[in-house]
Amino acid sequence: MTDNRPTHRRLAYAFLTLSVTLVVSFTALHVQGSDAKPPTKKGPAVTPQPRISEWWFARHAEKIGLMSKGDIDLLMVGDSITHNFENEKVGLRVWKKYFLPLKAINLGFGGDRTNHVMWRLDHLPKLKKTPKAAVVMIGTNNICWGSDKPRETADGVQAIAKKLHEQYPEMNILVLGVFPRRRELTHPHRKQIIELNSYLPGLLKGIKNVTFMDIGPKFLDDKGHLSKEMMPDTTHPSEKGHEIWAEAIMPVLKKMMGK
Repeated sequence: MTDNRPTHRRLAYAFLTLSVTLVVSFTALHVQGSDAKPPTKKGPAVTPQPRISEWWFARHAEKIGLMSKGDIDLLMVGDSITHNFENEKVGLRVWKKYFLPLKAINLGFGGDRTNHVMWRLDHLPKLKKTPKAAVVMIGTNNICWGSDKPRETADGVQAIAKKLHEQYPEMNILVLGVFPRRRELTHPHRKQIIELNSYLPGLLKGIKNVTFMDIGPKFLDDKGHLSKEMMPDTTHPSEKGHEIWAEAIMPVLKKMMGK
């Protein structure tokens, strides 16, 4: 029977099937080995894990293709908030203005948590030329929609920074505090994010070439209110929010990249 699905979907299914097969095979070998040892206990936020979803693997395959072509100086790593730089209604204009000239690749995947980012980083091709910088903003889905606690999520962010440093020791890494979400400071999600961000300076301090920056207050008024103008759905920045984001990090980022 002829497979009439688009090429990227066929690739995604093939990649998914291969990945699951390898994981199952490795697990079986590990369990059956005579000298097998019990696995080291790790929290979910620091344990690499794929998402079994067609669009997710298709997007990952697309990014593999882009990275295989090289000529990338900036990695933008994150979840839907970074992914939205590809959204024509809110982020694409800002992306073209600020990040496209820096030879950036968008490695933001909607819905991702720290564990999903770690898996993706493990399964991307190594660039022949070391990127000049990476921007990381991840963690909101771990705590606000997931079951991880703020400190566990912070450990996941630290693990991502360490992994990027191991992959590209000379690359500068800018880790951003998780952006505020929900309108008021009293909301439980806002409190979780504040706690998460409070751990990051200490956890990232010992990793070479890593800088922490919290630009969250730039989205708020003087009473801590998050307006609809900044984030219409209380989570994802509007076009104005994307502009504020880009302008806030650009001086530090360009310095990191020698611009």
